Amino acid sequence: MRTLLVGINAKYYHTNLAIRNIRKFCHPYDIEIFETTINDSTDFMLESVVEKKPDVVGISCYIWNIEISLNLAENIKKILPKTILVLGGPEASYDVDNLLSKGFVDYIVLGEGEIAFKELLEALEGKRNIKNVSGISYKFNGQIIIQPQKNYVNLDEIPISYEEEENLDNKLAYYETSRGCPFKCAYCLSSIDNKLRYESIEKVEKDLKWFVDRGVKILKLIDRSFNANRKRAKEILNIMKKIGGDTVFHCEVNPELVDEEFIEELKGLEKRIQFEVGVQTTNKNSLKKISRTTAVEKSLRGIKLLKEAGIKLHVDLIAGLPEDSFETFSKAFDDVYNLKPDEIQLGFLKVLKGTPLKRKVEEFKIVYDSKPPYEVLYTKDISYQELVILKGIAFLLNKYYNSGKFKKTLEYLENKFKRPFDFYLEFYKYWKENKLLYKNHSLKALYDILYKFSIETLDVNEDLIKDIIKFDFLYFNVAKDLPDCVKEKYEKGQEIFKKYLKDENWLKKNLPQAVGLSSLELSKRVTYEFFKHDVTADFKKENLIIIFLHGEEQTYYAKLIL
Repeated sequence: MRTLLVGINAKYYHTNLAIRNIRKFCHPYDIEIFETTINDSTDFMLESVVEKKPDVVGISCYIWNIEISLNLAENIKKILPKTILVLGGPEASYDVDNLLSKGFVDYIVLGEGEIAFKELLEALEGKRNIKNVSGISYKFNGQIIIQPQKNYVNLDEIPISYEEEENLDNKLAYYETSRGCPFKCAYCLSSIDNKLRYESIEKVEKDLKWFVDRGVKILKLIDRSFNANRKRAKEILNIMKKIGGDTVFHCEVNPELVDEEFIEELKGLEKRIQFEVGVQTTNKNSLKKISRTTAVEKSLRGIKLLKEAGIKLHVDLIAGLPEDSFETFSKAFDDVYNLKPDEIQLGFLKVLKGTPLKRKVEEFKIVYDSKPPYEVLYTKDISYQELVILKGIAFLLNKYYNSGKFKKTLEYLENKFKRPFDFYLEFYKYWKENKLLYKNHSLKALYDILYKFSIETLDVNEDLIKDIIKFDFLYFNVAKDLPDCVKEKYEKGQEIFKKYLKDENWLKKNLPQAVGLSSLELSKRVTYEFFKHDVTADFKKENLIIIFLHGEEQTYYAKLIL
């Protein structure tokens, strides 16, 4: 029986862990995987599936692919009517009646897929009575049959999900050391599964070493809260230290549980671990409504400790939560922004099927889009127009702050306002008034727009803001062609630059990283520009040349005072 599992990913570098787990767990069944993305042609997807002539097709369904998945499933059934169609994933598990009524879906796997799918294959081969398969739903004599999941899979029985020969270069690999979540956030599907299950530490060590030995660049641990079990988190951190390598481990942590002891355990991993932190909001009334018993001050302190320890941080905020108004959310924005994490994701509430929040939309007066990803349109606390503004700010936050290429300029401009949110609100208004939104802009154009905003709306020194923008561009980009707003000629610059670059004694003292580099390497990695202010030291007015050397991991610079 030829079986095909289909994963339609959001981006080309993503990999689908669920279908890989099922394939490995169901060995020795003949199971093939077909991965594609939501950006690929649906004709390509259909042709690719049909030409394999599978007996069974399983499709992994999520909010980003459910509409494409259903279209694909329907057309597969039309062309291959004898093929058994099975849907799984969160978008299928909590929409059984609707999906089975469509006529082209034969079975739905409910929740965890490994045991259910294997038993379903056994039933389809006549080795098991379909009534004895737990964790599935199907139609029989016109009636929808639901056979709930009875047992959880032993995580130690799932072999490592990726193939030995699989090329994971430029791919994001996923791994789980546990399942279940100890928290009960009303908007999250993970809150439904409060039974925590763990892989053995021995398996974790073996598997993490497998990824490191294959040179995987980033391994995303999808455990719902890496540090919920402090003892186990410490053991895994020690494994990461023990196996070495260059793999970066991406984990989700609860900042409330971060203290000095946890920070001590991270020492030696600063370059090899990064954390995702879900703050969502700092409005205590809102947190209470969504069943998050967060100690806000403790969470913010945990983020501060991680930042001070040199750990790369990605912090999540969610707009549109119950009891969270435009004003209270703006405060949460400031609370997080002032901690200066590496990235801030300003997301928007999604009313997911199966979540406790979905059952309370009328109580909270939440109005949301009926199409995936079911994003909030407005609530009794925040209007549609206010959410539109926040979406614009989210766009600017991602383009400017999260890119990390505008650091000095943003810091300088933020100080012109009482709080960070006010700066982004004004910047959004500028984009809106000048019809800049919903258009593509090059990186250099983004610098130009920031410059024009500064001189047209703020009381700034034009030469100074040019110098700050120029420094940001040269420090964070290898490109030598400057944005239009800072293009200026300094006739003697090249002569002075070449003189010092050939002076080995000067290089040893001021830019030792350039010593020994060939002329070709220097031409590729070194840039220079004339400045009227020393933007590296309190913006002092002073004529100087700054030479930039772009290394593998960071940029170095040296100053020539004129």
